[in-house]
Amino acid sequence: MGKNSLTNIQEFIASRFDAAVISGHSVAVRLRREVVGATPQQIRVAIEGLARLNPGNFAGNLNYTMIAGVKCGVVDYQGVKDESKRVIWSHGGGFAFGSARVYKATATYLAKALKCEVIIPEYRLSPEHKFPYGVDDLFTVYSEIVQQPGTTFLIGDSAGGNLAACLVARCIATKTKIPTKLALLSPWMDLSKTSDSNLLNSSEFSPFDKLDAVAFARDYIGDLSDKDPLVSPLYGSFVGLPTSHVQASKVEFLYTDSVSTVNALKSAGIEVDTHWESKALHAWQLVPDLLPEAKRSMKAVADFFNA
Repeated sequence: MGKNSLTNIQEFIASRFDAAVISGHSVAVRLRREVVGATPQQIRVAIEGLARLNPGNFAGNLNYTMIAGVKCGVVDYQGVKDESKRVIWSHGGGFAFGSARVYKATATYLAKALKCEVIIPEYRLSPEHKFPYGVDDLFTVYSEIVQQPGTTFLIGDSAGGNLAACLVARCIATKTKIPTKLALLSPWMDLSKTSDSNLLNSSEFSPFDKLDAVAFARDYIGDLSDKDPLVSPLYGSFVGLPTSHVQASKVEFLYTDSVSTVNALKSAGIEVDTHWESKALHAWQLVPDLLPEAKRSMKAVADFFNA
């Protein structure tokens, strides 16, 4: 990637700092339209640089390790490592972006609140790696970690919420131990073109819209039907899922997906805890040290796991 190309992308992000710092991974979908020739690889590099503007609490630590052959970021607060519990975070980013560094700040908040490590697998991203690579990587990591004694919590946001739900479905299908609890933040659960979220297209508080959603969904699912439960969990069964927490902003693009997820969980007999923000930008949870709504929402997650 040329120096000028990277500079242009970084300048683009800087010019939209408010949106970018709140949702660095999702502002990337705008880059594809407005920066000519920006590839997913170039956008990822730019977002990684932007993530340094949101490092989180100074006492948070991010270290990297290989778990079952997958690179994972491991976040702790002041070195606290409770061997009896841990969190696995399936990060969002339209299946194409996101990393442990991008999620360090909010993972640090959760690590502090729970007094344990937060593990962020850096699964393979689309469009280079379509379904099922992302789920495969997460399942491989999860399968090793869940063998440890104690409690394993699972959290996923946006596209990562989709992957987290698919991961649990695979656990059920393979008779692998499911997570103790599941948290889904603004989960993207219906990748079909005709999803309720796409039809409503409430994009004012989300740095992406229907065109972006359709394009990134297709990049991820390849030739698979966009209504296949393997990639659109809302078309599958939620029977057997653990007690779950779902949250979203009532004005964001994926609010409808989130409501549908809650209804599907309840229909399957799953105990559901919810948290709704009245007016927050998609992925606001990434900056709990800067936004009151982010701190409030992440506290709801921590309280749910601690309960």
